[in-house]
Amino acid sequence: MSRVFGIAAVVVFAFACSDGSEDVTPSADASARKNAKVNSNTETNGKCESKLEDYTLEVLNNGTFWRYTITLAPGAKAISHFIINLDNCPNPGSGVAFSNVLWAKVNDVQWYLSTSEGGGTGCDVSSTNNIIKFDNLPEAQVYVLEFNLNKVFGNVLPTTAWLKAGCSCHFIEEIDGPCCG
Repeated sequence: MSRVFGIAAVVVFAFACSDGSEDVTPSADASARKNAKVNSNTETNGKCESKLEDYTLEVLNNGTFWRYTITLAPGAKAISHFIINLDNCPNPGSGVAFSNVLWAKVNDVQWYLSTSEGGGTGCDVSSTNNIIKFDNLPEAQVYVLEFNLNKVFGNVLPTTAWLKAGCSCHFIEEIDGPCCG
């Protein structure tokens, strides 16, 4: 029932708001790489368990536009949310804030981002207070999570992220993230 409510809320939100976004295409010099450093916080209670090895993550960016593509292996659990830590800049106050995000999309559909983990997910984001969360993700084999920033954040620095699938929350130790405007 909550999934139906979540989908209905997204549909209402998508049609209630005007789309002021620009057509953004990553430049030829945009970077892409697969994530290498991961650590799984998998619960062991059977059918709802997922393994981080079942997900391939690729990052593409050009300073203002960011795309995180997550591909599921056959039989992998669907992803319910993906959280990115924006608190990765060495100079306080120079990093990305939620207010810098112009728009977000999931699989080419306008999406609402949250600044809170929400509680009860099993993801421990207490190491930061500056996150964006793609929440209530629909079932898919490939998730294309995108957001566009209001200015160029020219430095790409490692950050952390969390991927929630089934009853498991996987901590990603290193992934590219925007930094320093």
